[in-house]
Amino acid sequence: MAESLVDTENPLNCPICLNLLKDPVTTSCGHSFCMDCIKSCWDQEVHRGVYSCPTCRTTFNQRPALSRSTVLADILEGMKREDPAGPGDVTCDVCKGRKVKAIKSCLVCMASYCQTHIQPHYVSEAFKKHKLVKASPNLQHQICPLHHKALEIYCDYDQKCICVACMGNQHSGHKTVSAAAEMAKKQELLKMIKKNLIQKNIDMDKEVLKFKEAVASHKRSAQAAVENSDRIFTEIIRSIQNIQAEVREKIRAQENKEVRDAESHIQRLEKEIVKLQKETCKVEPLLHTEDHVYFFQNYFFSSGMLQCIQNVTIPSKDVTNLTFEKLEQSLSELKSQLDEVCEEHMDRIFNKVADVQIFNETERSQCIYHSEMEVGMEVQIWDSCDDYIYG
Repeated sequence: MAESLVDTENPLNCPICLNLLKDPVTTSCGHSFCMDCIKSCWDQEVHRGVYSCPTCRTTFNQRPALSRSTVLADILEGMKREDPAGPGDVTCDVCKGRKVKAIKSCLVCMASYCQTHIQPHYVSEAFKKHKLVKASPNLQHQICPLHHKALEIYCDYDQKCICVACMGNQHSGHKTVSAAAEMAKKQELLKMIKKNLIQKNIDMDKEVLKFKEAVASHKRSAQAAVENSDRIFTEIIRSIQNIQAEVREKIRAQENKEVRDAESHIQRLEKEIVKLQKETCKVEPLLHTEDHVYFFQNYFFSSGMLQCIQNVTIPSKDVTNLTFEKLEQSLSELKSQLDEVCEEHMDRIFNKVADVQIFNETERSQCIYHSEMEVGMEVQIWDSCDDYIYG
């Protein structure tokens, strides 16, 4: 533990156990010890009948009475309440053993003090002229390296802190003011800058919120437009498919009608052909016979039948428009017209899409311009604040 560190020079340490005093008591000779330590020491001297002070060796014929040291107890209790120094904290230069957080630094003493050890600077006349500042780990930076005095003067010409001795040397004739007063002015400047930056930040937050809402609205609108366009194009495709199915049905119906009529005509012709072939077969024997009796017996019957057959009219029809080429031409014309209509409307649609903007090109250019001018604006803020402070 920190309290067990040995420090024989610390007056708050017990001369016997060498640790910080615990329940401090004082002997009649004025030395202080831990109550348990001095009692244990004197318990060992009971058989001698003589008691001595472990510090000054003063002897007592009777065991001395011990008085509780209220002052030391209060000091030690205050030290217990002191904040222990953590990483990055400035430590008290007086406290030994336990590292305690310093609250003030003295530019004259060039030391840092905790709450307990800074008290003499507040109450003693000897320290009234000492310069106290917030506990600093870099006290040397606040002391003039040439004259070893506090840098408490501000040179406006060189814009740096100097000491009193510097005013009569290299800074002679320069405009100088109290560093504290100049810092107060600069802090007022910083307050204005901070106020401006806070307001600017608020305005920027509003602008960001506005554009976030615009982006969200733009996305919702875009999604709705995509869904609506998908629905419309689906309906267009469905309409075209319905027309396609209707044209296909018309073609098939016409095909079936014409094929049915043609096949019926073919069947009639084929039947007539069969009849003619049969009669032809009957004529053939008469052409090759030498039997006069047989010839004339069958001639008149066959010739009458042939005469009847010859008088039969062959059902003939003209064959026209066998292909659907004209239909294909009409469909090609329809496709060309649809392509033209789609191209015309798609140009309009794309223009409408391009017209949907969160901000126009002029505002877009202004955003780029504002970004480039940001540094210049900050400089103007500083200049305007200087004019306000120094008039």
